[in-house]
Amino acid sequence: MKAYALILGGGSGTRMGGDTNKVFMPIRGIPAIVRATVPFTGICAGAVIVAQPDEVEYMQTFISQFGLARFVTAIVAGGDTRQASVANGLKALPEDAEIVLIHDGARAFVTVEVIKRALQSTAEHGSGVASIAVSDTIKRVHADDSIAETLDRSALRAMQTPQAFRVADIKKAHAIADADGYIGTDDASLLEHAGMPVYLSEGDLRNIKLTTTFDVLLAGAILEDMES
Repeated sequence: MKAYALILGGGSGTRMGGDTNKVFMPIRGIPAIVRATVPFTGICAGAVIVAQPDEVEYMQTFISQFGLARFVTAIVAGGDTRQASVANGLKALPEDAEIVLIHDGARAFVTVEVIKRALQSTAEHGSGVASIAVSDTIKRVHADDSIAETLDRSALRAMQTPQAFRVADIKKAHAIADADGYIGTDDASLLEHAGMPVYLSEGDLRNIKLTTTFDVLLAGAILEDMES
């Protein structure tokens, strides 16, 4: 089945204390969005990148500069929400796309192994969402911050990306969400809302999302581990 990546590059840098889009942040000289895209090049037929509306041309410059222009089939403007941005990206997929791997451009340390596991799960089950086991004790709390219950962490998983689906299924899930006015917290939640089963694949602890300044501190250590 022909697979394409859909890379979301429309984030901001506000939680890092700046106003620059974090996906353009250089990590040892290579922007996060480039590091997030390159691992897909040997696995997928191509990629669509979603950029902030006022950064589409800037994104094109980065993609060309780092030799990804032939792999990236389209760079499109995002919407007002992540969900709307994904919808715009889905519309730009080539007609022969059968599987789409939706990935956050701020997850700069995704590995080929994580991508392959998500793809394999999708080929077998129709979906493959990268996830990791929860190691901390998780509490559900009341509005006044008192503990309501302790959740069984053996049945809990933290979601990552890529989140891979059959293209027809994720497009149908978006249509149902639009009709119902439903806004999901991730791509998998749209299939859940539509009553479709969602299967998980193994992620990686190093597959962090660059969100805070602490994540930037971790980036160097992660790179050293991955390159050792």
